[in-house]
Amino acid sequence: MFDIKEYYHNFNQLGLQHDIIEIDEDIHKDIDTLLNSRFERLYARDRYKHGTNIIDIIHPILKYQGSKSIITTPDKIRYLLSFYPFKDDLSNIDKIVLRPRYVEIGNIEMVALYLRKKKILVLYLVHPILFKVGNQKFDNYKELLAPENGTEISPEATMTLDDNGADLFIHPLWYLISNISHKDDDLIDKFFIKNDKGSDAVYSSLNDISFFFSRHGY
Repeated sequence: MFDIKEYYHNFNQLGLQHDIIEIDEDIHKDIDTLLNSRFERLYARDRYKHGTNIIDIIHPILKYQGSKSIITTPDKIRYLLSFYPFKDDLSNIDKIVLRPRYVEIGNIEMVALYLRKKKILVLYLVHPILFKVGNQKFDNYKELLAPENGTEISPEATMTLDDNGADLFIHPLWYLISNISHKDDDLIDKFFIKNDKGSDAVYSSLNDISFFFSRHGY
């Protein structure tokens, strides 16, 4: 489990600002291209409806046969959206793009981008993680869990407590939704985690998946 707070919007302290900004600009153009021209060839569209609003879930048509625990599926996104407790937050999202690429610089992994004006949330390949909640927003949901053993609220690990029942951890998509906000500007919110990958087998899988999709035009 990771705590993303010290990396969210603080990438300049890591000495990687220039590289990250360049990646940011390239990916912004890439998402525009994806949605405007290459969409039908490479991606499919599913939908999640909440009230009168609809969230498009844009995901690769091509399927990767291995490492299914790493790849996020449209079904998993719909499941997480359906259980998200603060439905008003979902109005900040029009599209969720599942981008099957692994973006990493110096052990800093890109988790997601949020295009404020267009209300597009782009999710990238990352190590499986849960985020520690640092505010009071989710505190009322601790009672749904079993403090004595940190039982998860569901098999999908949407929300869980640590072994002491003190700290609450939530799925990264929930963390992202609770932190983004639509604004009428062209800024992009960026979310990162720091990971000491070492000889991590998951790190190898992430690169294999990313390379597989890049070879097919993603």
